[in-house]
Amino acid sequence: MGKVSTRKRGKTWQYYFQLASVNGTRKWKTGSGYRTKAEAQAAGTKALAEYNSTGIAFKVSEQSVADYFDYWMEHYVEQELAETTVNTYKKRIRLYIKPYIGSYKLKNVQGETLRNFLAELHRTGMSRNTLTCIKGMLTSAFGYATVQAKFISVDPSYKLTLPNKRKDSEVGTRKENHIFVEEDMWNAIIERFPEGHPSHLALMLGYYCGLRLGEVYGLTWDCVDFENKTITINKQMQEPSGCGKWLLYVPKYDSSRTVTVGNNVLALLKRTLEFQLTDKETCGEYYHENYMNYDEETHSLLSLNDLRPVHFVNAKQGGLLAHPRNMQHTSRNIHGKAKNCTLISEEWDFHSLRHTHATILYEAGVPMPLIQKRLGHINIQTTKRYTDHVTKKMLSMLDEVINGDNIDNNLE
Repeated sequence: MGKVSTRKRGKTWQYYFQLASVNGTRKWKTGSGYRTKAEAQAAGTKALAEYNSTGIAFKVSEQSVADYFDYWMEHYVEQELAETTVNTYKKRIRLYIKPYIGSYKLKNVQGETLRNFLAELHRTGMSRNTLTCIKGMLTSAFGYATVQAKFISVDPSYKLTLPNKRKDSEVGTRKENHIFVEEDMWNAIIERFPEGHPSHLALMLGYYCGLRLGEVYGLTWDCVDFENKTITINKQMQEPSGCGKWLLYVPKYDSSRTVTVGNNVLALLKRTLEFQLTDKETCGEYYHENYMNYDEETHSLLSLNDLRPVHFVNAKQGGLLAHPRNMQHTSRNIHGKAKNCTLISEEWDFHSLRHTHATILYEAGVPMPLIQKRLGHINIQTTKRYTDHVTKKMLSMLDEVINGDNIDNNLE
């Protein structure tokens, strides 16, 4: 053991050396396909040196970064991490990692490659949270390639850091896009999408209840309590990358909660339920039944392969599934980009309704911890950012103070 030997096998050369015995049986490491004896000897010497330092004969990986990330997902992520994390990783690999660095050979990736990759994402305006997640994925994946899989000998993600937060991105971070929806803008939106429009109820739940988009479309009738005037948010609807269908998952940050709804929303929910029951009776056998990984009797999520009948609050006529992507057309309409649609707001997005709801509650004097609980935030600092909007009402109050008698008296 410890000596590299060579031999000719057909038209090519092979190296071989003895490994540690296992259960009294000798084990050998071999490498074939070398054109000359010298090439085989050099490759064997390198493999032996790496074996002596690590205990495993190292083999340089010729695979691409894209193929390696598929391997990492299959052999580590899907085995060890939660389903929601797996789906998040799949999406970010598909949207960011593969398009940017997927074509590189794994063995050629350097630390500078990854730093430039993160810097480019930062310049596009990616949020700090998403950048942090992708940086963590890179660290975990390349660490696995080095230590567990032995595909590379040096970890290029070692001491990888995020771009300087103070260095401005070219387009600004996406979180800056959320706005406060003033009353005149809200009236224009709801006039364009009146009751009976497929997006009407979703918009109302965002504005008056502060639900996230996935929570709006994941809401089912078993979670509506008409007697106590509450709705329970215990799931969200998402489409996992590569899955091709919508499924249900726990809400973001596992923020299941029960919130009170106002009389206007409660009345709208009652009318919606009556319409769906009538629609189902009219359609008869042609009414579409939706199946998802959820048990309405126990109000609990099931495994992704255990699909059962589910009755959604937001449903299209005929029972067809309504899902978060439907809101894209509504947004294009509000942005004035849909055909024959006038502009209402270029900055509006659905999540702005959630910010607006929080700010309205704050203006009304609702304590911040109650707003935090209603929105399902794990950190009250996040809730404070949601209420960090200057509204027309606030400006009016400022004007009254500046032009009122109190400030004049204090200045005298």
